[in-house]
Amino acid sequence: IISGAAFDNNLLCIGEKQVFVLDSVADKLMQRMAENGAVKLTSAQLDSLTKAAFTFKEGQGGDCAHASVNKDYIGKDTSVLAKAAGVNIPSDTQLLFAETDANHPFVQEEQMMPMLPIVRVKSVEEGIALAKQSEHEYRHTAINHSHDAENITLMARALDTTLFL
Repeated sequence: IISGAAFDNNLLCIGEKQVFVLDSVADKLMQRMAENGAVKLTSAQLDSLTKAAFTFKEGQGGDCAHASVNKDYIGKDTSVLAKAAGVNIPSDTQLLFAETDANHPFVQEEQMMPMLPIVRVKSVEEGIALAKQSEHEYRHTAINHSHDAENITLMARALDTTLFL
């Protein structure tokens, strides 16, 4: 996940743009990400980064439906994003991540930055439904990290994307 989301500062479609993870393993996933060089942002740091990385129509400050990616942040590395978030990170940090809800701009907009939103879900079905919704029927790319062939097949059929990894 870190390698995919961090590769080329997450410009390519084949990188993880958001993660929907079962609640039962979410803490373990985020712990392992932190142990492997990704840096977790606090909610305050995420708020600061969101305000820098997205623009909002006047009067729509936090409404994702009115969010647009700030092009000045597309393809920038983690040091630029961390500065906007107000956090100091090691120089070799490949990826920032933060826990968000499914409606957060980092989930709903293809931001093309090495910042990965993590969304907890209660079931595989909920995760697939949210992944489909956040894909906005572009039908381009979806990724599933699982050993369960049935769940992989369910997601592949539900999203019906050109690339399914």
